[in-house]
Amino acid sequence: MPQTLPPVERPGSVRVENGGGLLRIRLTGAVDAVLAPRLDAVVSSVVAAQPIDVRFDLTEVDFLGSHGMAFLVRVQHAARAAGCVATVEAVSRHARVALHIAGLEHYLNVS
Repeated sequence: MPQTLPPVERPGSVRVENGGGLLRIRLTGAVDAVLAPRLDAVVSSVVAAQPIDVRFDLTEVDFLGSHGMAFLVRVQHAARAAGCVATVEAVSRHARVALHIAGLEHYLNVS
């Protein structure tokens, strides 16, 4: 009987692009506890940037753990407190399933 191997997860990364009032946050790979310190630094930069809109790109996320979901919620809180909108505009199948199971699709404005 052939054995099915689990998918290989890439190390996670986060990239922030800021321009014209739009803050775009691209997450890739495994967004988990290993990436948590970097994610915490990004939350602070979101508050400091005072953007008009925040957009998440999760198209290359292989795994979205609880640290990743908590990060998305913290950025959403920071964006709302600053009077702007945060939206998940692109999402991988893996991330969509995780957000659905956690009940965060509507709260995070997943398109």
